[in-house]
Amino acid sequence: MVLAFGLDHIYIWRDRPTDPTATRYLDNTASMRGKPSIVVEAGYAGTVEADDVALLVNGTLSTMRALKMLPGEPHPVENPVWLEKVVDVSSDVDGIFYPLVKRGTYVEAGMKLGYVTDFFGKTISEPRAPNAGVILHLDAVPSLKKGDNIADIGIVSQRMANIRPVRCQLV
Repeated sequence: MVLAFGLDHIYIWRDRPTDPTATRYLDNTASMRGKPSIVVEAGYAGTVEADDVALLVNGTLSTMRALKMLPGEPHPVENPVWLEKVVDVSSDVDGIFYPLVKRGTYVEAGMKLGYVTDFFGKTISEPRAPNAGVILHLDAVPSLKKGDNIADIGIVSQRMANIRPVRCQLV
């Protein structure tokens, strides 16, 4: 289903509860009860952009075609980027965050993600990527407190790097 949906970054969430009575999210609960499920996200900071809506609508239709719920051929992602882990980057100070990267940027470990100033404009912190990966999320609100999330970095799976769908068919 996830390949049929067509989004190019795919996170395999391995650390979710495996006890059906301990699940908290619908997709996890469904999976633990033997029902295939996926979660998809598009967009940024609560905005509704036509391109993001189109991704979600087209992905849903493609998945429905793969499941034979609609006629036609699905349009699976051709070169998925498999993510094995998501690393949070948190602020170590109160201040104003100025990002130097964008969502989708590939970063190396130690790369500067932006800088934080105090409320008078003096740079007081330069958050860096703790791991190499792809920026999945950046804080949309510049003001932050110590401990607030600045960014999420998806760690690309080396195990699954060569997996390419030949064709998308569900049975």
